[in-house]
Order: sequence, then C-alpha cells, then structure tokens
Amino acid sequence: MENDKQWLKEFGARLRKQREYQRLTRLQLAERAHTEQGYIVQIERGDRSPSLRTFINLLSALDVSADSLLFHVEDEFNNDKQLALNAFTAFLARMNSDEIKSVFEIVKLIAIYKNTNKSNV
Repeated sequence: MENDKQWLKEFGARLRKQREYQRLTRLQLAERAHTEQGYIVQIERGDRSPSLRTFINLLSALDVSADSLLFHVEDEFNNDKQLALNAFTAFLARMNSDEIKSVFEIVKLIAIYKNTNKSNV
C-alpha cells in the first residue's frame, strides 16, 4: 500500500531527526537499542518497519515518547493535551478498524512497558 510506504518514510524521518537532535550516530543508537546499525539505516530510509521489541528499545534508547515517533506531534502539543488528542484522533480517522485495533494494542503494550523495569526489554 502506498500509505504504508509513506508512513514508514515519515516514521524513519522522525527517527533520524530525533537521533540527529541527540547527536547520536546510527551505530550509537543501534548499540543503545540492542540492534544492528544496518537495521537503523533501513528503518530511517523507510525500507523496514521496526519490530515491537526494537520500537520499544528505540524509545528507551532515545528517551522519547511513542507518540513522538509514531505521529507528527509538534512541540506545542507537549503541553496541550487537547491538541495532542485532536492530532491523534485525526491520525486514527484515516485508518480502518483493523489498523485502529493494532494501534490500540501497541499503545496498551507501551503503557504496560512503562510500568515495568526498562532493563527487562
């Protein structure tokens, strides 16, 4: 699907932007996320989607929230819950029921993860 390819490219661009903002090389990020540098390259280019485990490891390695990588959430949303909810709702509105269920399951897993010891990832 064209939308999937576009989303992967946008996700990869957000990951790269965050990595560069933190002045990390791809190798440094890969080491922190317990993965390979080549995998990071593929994700940043939008050629591959990270596994759930890698996604969670990336969040931990970069110390960022899931929404900052999954969605285009501007800085001004960080302090305005309603704006963030509106952006998230608009994002979900473009999905079919199965995709929404998948996103919901991912969000639930992330919430569970945040309540556990990060060293278990």
